[in-house]
Amino acid sequence: MSETFNSSDGRPVVAVDTAETIGEVKGFVVDPTATRIESVHISGRGRKAEIVPWASIQSFGADGVMADLASAGEQVSSDHETQAVKGNIVARKTRVLTTEGFELGTVEDVMFDTATGQLTGAVTTEGRIDGSRFRSLGSYALIVDAE
Repeated sequence: MSETFNSSDGRPVVAVDTAETIGEVKGFVVDPTATRIESVHISGRGRKAEIVPWASIQSFGADGVMADLASAGEQVSSDHETQAVKGNIVARKTRVLTTEGFELGTVEDVMFDTATGQLTGAVTTEGRIDGSRFRSLGSYALIVDAE
C-alpha cells in the first residue's frame, strides 16, 4: 500500500507489546541514497527527539503506526539522523536537481510503500518524479537521474 509523508504527519505511533502511545509521526529520516525510510521521527515525549527504526515498524496503518517496541523509541544516534531531525536533511521542501544539473522544482510530498519503507515517488512544484530516479538526498538537494 502506498502512503505519503504529508498524510502521515500526526498519526499516532503505538507500541504493540504495551498498547501505549509512543507519540505521533513528526517526520521521516530518509537514507542518503533516497531509496527508503531509515526511521520515523516521533513527537510526544520530552524535549529530546526520538526515533523509531523502520525495522521496528510492524505496520503502517491508516489510523496508527504499530511499532514493535516496549519503550518510547530510541534517542537519535547517528549524525545523519541528528541532521534529519534538526531539519537540515529533509525530503520535503528541498530543491530537486538532476544529475545533469537542472532544477526540477521543490519537493512538496513524498510517496512510500508502507510495507517496506521504500520511496516510490515525489510530487514537486513542477510535477511528479518516480522514485526509481532518486539518486541521493543531502542538505542541499534531492538528486535525481536525468530523464
